[in-house]
Amino acid sequence: MKQFFKFTLASFLGVLFCTIFVFLVLSGILGSMMTTKESVPEIKDNSVLLISLDKPIYDREVSDISSLAGAIGGESVGNIGLTEFIYVIQRAKTDSKIKAIMLDLAVLQTGGWATVEEMRQCLADFKTSGKKIYAYGDMMTQSSYYLASVADQIVLNPAGMITLTGLGAEVMYYKDLLDKFDVDVELIRPKNNSYKSAGEKYITNSMSQENREQIKTYMSAIWEGVSANIVKDRKLTKEEFERQVSDLQGCLPQDALKNKLVDKLSFKTNLMDDISKEIVAQNKLKEGTKANFVKYSKYRKSVTDIFNHKKDNIAIVYAYGDVNQGKGSELSIGSETIVKALQQAAKNKSVKAVVLRVNSPGGDAIASELITNEVIKTKKIKPVIVSMGDVAASAGYEMSSNATKIVALPLTITGSIGVFGVMPNFARSLKNNLGITFDTVKTHSNSVAMSVTTKPSPEFKMMMQRNVENFYDNFITRVSEGRNKDKAYIDSIARGRVWAGSQAKALGLVDEYGGLKQAIETAARQAGINDYGLIAYPKTKDIATQLLETLSGENEMKTFAKELGKPYSFFLELKSICQMQGVQARMPYLINF
Repeated sequence: MKQFFKFTLASFLGVLFCTIFVFLVLSGILGSMMTTKESVPEIKDNSVLLISLDKPIYDREVSDISSLAGAIGGESVGNIGLTEFIYVIQRAKTDSKIKAIMLDLAVLQTGGWATVEEMRQCLADFKTSGKKIYAYGDMMTQSSYYLASVADQIVLNPAGMITLTGLGAEVMYYKDLLDKFDVDVELIRPKNNSYKSAGEKYITNSMSQENREQIKTYMSAIWEGVSANIVKDRKLTKEEFERQVSDLQGCLPQDALKNKLVDKLSFKTNLMDDISKEIVAQNKLKEGTKANFVKYSKYRKSVTDIFNHKKDNIAIVYAYGDVNQGKGSELSIGSETIVKALQQAAKNKSVKAVVLRVNSPGGDAIASELITNEVIKTKKIKPVIVSMGDVAASAGYEMSSNATKIVALPLTITGSIGVFGVMPNFARSLKNNLGITFDTVKTHSNSVAMSVTTKPSPEFKMMMQRNVENFYDNFITRVSEGRNKDKAYIDSIARGRVWAGSQAKALGLVDEYGGLKQAIETAARQAGINDYGLIAYPKTKDIATQLLETLSGENEMKTFAKELGKPYSFFLELKSICQMQGVQARMPYLINF
């Protein structure tokens, strides 16, 4: 008994001290936030905006515990928001204190090419002011080089590299792995959904002909857009650029310089010195004066009116990540959260139009239906413009299909109008590997049909087949009604097939080209307003909430993603096998560019 009381007292004191510590930390953070919120950093004259693109890029700035340093007086931010980036660059364009931009490029952490294209368009618009852009990289991936190609000067580290190799997609298959663990999987999909290949990775170990065909087709369309812009801005011929990529003649520094893919081989600090001298000379500053390099994170804090409410407003509803039922998070779409956000935007009288920003490979079909239904209801009250990001496919396309207008970039990945279901059976695995068996008592022949330890009966498989057929029919009906197209036509271009944005527009699945900025302008025109503010939905979480979530383990996946790096995407695929429930409307594979 004595030991029990000692243990209880020690536990109590531990909890008490932890609570006091958390309270003090929260108080300090909140206090510093209040102080920081009031002080807007001063930007000096003759500044160069230094943008280090070594952080994740999302559709908007999201809560991230790694950004706590910024909240207590530091300058670091955990991620870059595309929405904020657009308006920060727009401000820098007209800011007399900003004389140029320097891009410090590494591996761009984005979900696809459309985000890079939107950033590139912003930078191209910045150049119309007459100000220059300089790009530097120690190592450049294809996507970072694509962004760099808009610059007036590209400088590569003499010991660096550019991975200009063309586009490739990797599809990971799990059949052999599942066989090793004696796991059986049944794939159910509509009979004509031969392109809906998401479930194939569980039952085979190589690509189907249809999957290979669609990957090659949409990747070719994306590369066409990427290479055309590089060729134009670097003043190359298409033939010589394609030869350089095929023969790997643009990867090593000397080759890249010789083939005019970069302008100079030098180091970051040397380039900064050169930029400083050029600005001093152009502005006739005193000898010995140096330009001021201001970090993006600091300059971002000086732009305080991005989400500035006015009498008339455009609401941006962010739908980012996999589609699930429930609340979701800032990096996943929860049907409950997005439905609530659309309802709030519809009820807000100051909101004259809604931009639904969709960046999703799909997910749960029922969750998709709930969001699609709310889009239809909102459209009856005010215009709903969909802005497609890197990918708006499958469930991501369904929730987009009934908008007033759909805006996407040629590099967006979309379509994948189709569904599937998987039925894993772990009975053999548990018996052979752990010695666990099951026995059952039933009132009816299919009472345990939903169990993951029972082989599905022919009747149950037939019911599931009817289920996915019904979901698919509903899907193409939604699209045909939203797009005002014949249902048979939609079926002919659907069947799970994935399209690039350029192809989707030609097929009538997209209305016009453009990024988020163009979608906002389209929404304003639809609403008949010129002077407007922006309201973001769902609301982001404050630092205190982030910290509490971290302490409770809700932020552990972000930390895991950061530590694991590229293999994290493979981990998510394995995790999804265990979490799939019901009919799915998802992209069919991992895309690695």
